[in-house]
Amino acid sequence: MMKRQPDDAGVMTAGCAIGIASALFTGFLLYVNGSLVLAVISALNQAGTNWLGDPKIAQCFLFLVPVLMVVVEWMMIDYVRTRFVRRAK
Repeated sequence: MMKRQPDDAGVMTAGCAIGIASALFTGFLLYVNGSLVLAVISALNQAGTNWLGDPKIAQCFLFLVPVLMVVVEWMMIDYVRTRFVRRAK
């Protein structure tokens, strides 16, 4: 059995914390995006557009658009992070 180095626990803890923070942030983004999409659907229904009158289409729209928005938001976060964070040499 291998002994763990003292700083292995710190690395594992940091990795766990980053994973948990990432999951929480993604959940928050999904909540905000879902609320935004629901508000847009409600506004379009009040304006009288018929293509979102079908519940199946509205439900598909309400599920897919927030998920796609999260993917795009993470891509933007990753792009900004790689542009402005200096890499260790």
